[in-house]
Amino acid sequence: MSSYSLLFALSCFCECFILPSIAQRVNAWSDVIMVEEGAAVTLHCSEEPPVTPRQVKWLMMPGKGKQWTMLFSVNISRGKADGRQMHHQAGRILEISDNVFLRFTATVESGGLYSCLLEKEDRKFKERIVLLAIIKLTLAPAPVIPLDSTARLKAEVSPPFAVAGGTWLSHTGSPLLTDVSLAGTLLTKLPRVTPRDSGTYTCNISVDGQSRKPVHSYTLTVTVYEKQVAWFPNITYGPLCSLAALSRSAVTLPCTDINGDYVLLYWWRPDSRLAQPELIFQFDRWRDSRKQSNVRLQLHNHSSVPAGNFSFLLRPELKDAGRYQCEVFRDDQVFAQVTALTVLNGYTSFSGSMELICAYAERSQVASVKWSHIQRPERRLPSSSVLGQTIISIGFPITPDTAGQYACTLKLKNGQTVRYLYTAMMNPTEPPYCASELPDELTTNSAVSLLQPTDGNSTPAPSILLPSLSLLLFLVPVVAVAAGVLLWRRGPCTFPQNVERTLSHYSGEVENIYENPEDLRQSPPQNAVYMDLKLTGETDVYRELDRYDQCCD
Repeated sequence: MSSYSLLFALSCFCECFILPSIAQRVNAWSDVIMVEEGAAVTLHCSEEPPVTPRQVKWLMMPGKGKQWTMLFSVNISRGKADGRQMHHQAGRILEISDNVFLRFTATVESGGLYSCLLEKEDRKFKERIVLLAIIKLTLAPAPVIPLDSTARLKAEVSPPFAVAGGTWLSHTGSPLLTDVSLAGTLLTKLPRVTPRDSGTYTCNISVDGQSRKPVHSYTLTVTVYEKQVAWFPNITYGPLCSLAALSRSAVTLPCTDINGDYVLLYWWRPDSRLAQPELIFQFDRWRDSRKQSNVRLQLHNHSSVPAGNFSFLLRPELKDAGRYQCEVFRDDQVFAQVTALTVLNGYTSFSGSMELICAYAERSQVASVKWSHIQRPERRLPSSSVLGQTIISIGFPITPDTAGQYACTLKLKNGQTVRYLYTAMMNPTEPPYCASELPDELTTNSAVSLLQPTDGNSTPAPSILLPSLSLLLFLVPVVAVAAGVLLWRRGPCTFPQNVERTLSHYSGEVENIYENPEDLRQSPPQNAVYMDLKLTGETDVYRELDRYDQCCD
């Protein structure tokens, strides 16, 4: 390696060792002094008992600098250190008396590292490094804050790496949300101030590195002027947004994507342009407070709320249609977004026929609303329309031609569409339909035993009883079949094809009155349910005709 290369490497090593970067200078100072801008600053060269130095050097490195700048280099003659010596340079005064002081008026540019080097008689150097932090406190928009404006309390420290953290305290002593996203800056805000916000606010700042005073406190006085109200002449409106949604489905109401302080949401009732809006939601992210009147509304994407980005999630009912105006306030600026929300709600009504009703609200942005048949789109569906409704009727019974899916499609002027679907099925979905009661001759109102009671003193002749039993056993199925046929032909309720019903209704311990006639003779059950039988077409197999088939639930 050449001598030039070796010298260059040594110089780089020395520079890196003596002049570390900002990130490496943490804890490189013995003390942190923090003063407000414009205050007088006194830096001591040494905290030890005074000694007579041979030479004094003061160096300074700005907060964003990487090199030391010589401020003073003074040789002290023997015997003259007992007197007072004053040296001036660039607004700074070096005073040498019993000790060595550096005095000046603090400005933002004077913040940084200061190094004092003392050369003693034994030619040893004593160094003391001090970090000087300059703090600037501001209150906006004015010293006296108008009503409803956003008061901004800010503390800016230079150099920013002097700050380890901190928080603002309210005039009652409670901690406030403090934004430290910008290095060296502690910011808090009081949106929509009222006279109750007047008072003294404290900013506590903890410093980084070694310091005799780890926390510094500063105050600002906030005064709210009751006779002056904030005025927002410039409101920036975004383009009108038109949305359509099915009732009770989730829809996002957009807002602005700026970092706002608080948000207000106003609502105009659907299809009413002259009515005054209602304030239905307000949220203050600095105080973390909210008020709302619509439980179906909430802030959307909560992770972005702390940063001040707002949007809303709504699950609307038909009555929630209308116009929504979102207003986001940031300092003295206002950003507004208006959304026209059209809500579509479909339902059915039964009155002799089935009516499919498509209701919608906020009609100003609607281009068309129509019903169609999904499986047969070419089929024309006669419809009737009233204000905010489109209706079609489907007659009973529902046939294979009228069954299927029906769609009500709503189209906005901007091309957005939303639709409601209804599936019309055949007999299983018919509405309650009951005819009059069965004819008297087919209605059994009391329990009648199939076996005549016998007198206790006389016994019927077996020759007479057995033929009677045989005749009864023969007539029962015949009568049952005949009754079933009559019920099947004359009854008003029909059974769907390929649907089998085998429900049995129990009354006490008796399931069928034909099974145990003796029990019925002894104690006829109350509320007994009688079963009729219908021949199913198979030999000796019958199906129960449940009287409950006469009426639907």
